[in-house]
Amino acid sequence: MSRTIKQLFKGYLLQLETIVNKVPPELFSESLADDMFSLEMNAKIAANFVLRGYYPLLGKEAVSLMSDEVGKAAVVRQIIETRELLEKLPDICFFDDSKVLNDKAGFSEVQLCQSDFIHQYIVPNYFFHMGMVYAIAKSKGVAVSKGDFDGLHSYPVGFSFVSS
Repeated sequence: MSRTIKQLFKGYLLQLETIVNKVPPELFSESLADDMFSLEMNAKIAANFVLRGYYPLLGKEAVSLMSDEVGKAAVVRQIIETRELLEKLPDICFFDDSKVLNDKAGFSEVQLCQSDFIHQYIVPNYFFHMGMVYAIAKSKGVAVSKGDFDGLHSYPVGFSFVSS
């Protein structure tokens, strides 16, 4: 792989931070439905999935930087601290699929080789929770775009495929 998993995860965290920084503090308690996590909790969970995936690749128990502190500042701090911690960890240049990693997915036990653990479990869960942050922000009128999500797309202000 040309980019290391660490570089990929750092990029994911930068895009999450980009979205979070656009969200007004009063929207962090909002959710899409009453039985769903808030924007704040989804952002914290997304950032946490990076470490939940990376540490087991190193043969170490995952650490969590999630705190009980609430609000936008707490979320931004967790994202930045996650990125800084990730930077200090050794690079992983390939997956060793002879190693099986374990985690809990809701009420299920997950046992996957390293590449499947990252590609089928960690990355989809990261993007699910990041997607919830984006969807909640967008549903509350925050001016976020696909470019904020992936760091690649750009559109003129006010552009819409739907209304154009």
